[in-house]
Amino acid sequence: MDIILSALLGAALGALIGLIPFFLGRARAKPNLGTLALVCCTIGGALIVWLAMLAALGFSIAILATQSDCGPLFPGSRPTVATPMEGPINYEFNYNQRLGVACIAGPLKGQVYSVGSGGIVIGKDYDCSVRYRSTNAPGISRHHCAVRWCQGQPVLVDLGSTYGSYLADGRKLPPNYPVAIQVGSRFYLGSRENSFQLINM
Repeated sequence: MDIILSALLGAALGALIGLIPFFLGRARAKPNLGTLALVCCTIGGALIVWLAMLAALGFSIAILATQSDCGPLFPGSRPTVATPMEGPINYEFNYNQRLGVACIAGPLKGQVYSVGSGGIVIGKDYDCSVRYRSTNAPGISRHHCAVRWCQGQPVLVDLGSTYGSYLADGRKLPPNYPVAIQVGSRFYLGSRENSFQLINM
């Protein structure tokens, strides 16, 4: 009985320790690594508390040092990569539809940007249509993604970003391949803290 109680208390302490890399992973746009760290710290704490501390330290270093997140902890729960459009890419503006991209979460929340004939680019660089300041956007690349027109319909294209571009359901966009979106579609850059929605204007 004492062993079970000790393991439960250790697991609870390990879970508390694991919250450090868990929230660090969220802040650094690596939620899967953070979740894995929380699980490992909880299990380590149930065995020996210092294992949880070592796991938290190791995962924190990994979150800070790596360029990309690991795969989801439960990969079978949803598809992980969005399906790119097939065939030759023909960027063609739809003159019958006026669209905009609204920022619904993050430092640009409330801003709306018109998607013109050339589309828009989102990122940190000075030439981006939707520009983040480098001080308030750790998960945003210089040229992160773009909303463009492809065969008369809007598409989202990841521009080889470090932290990735995702549809609202968590599917990651393959770099440099257009993925069809429609009015009402939501997407986020790196983490859900930087979320956008395609709207009619």
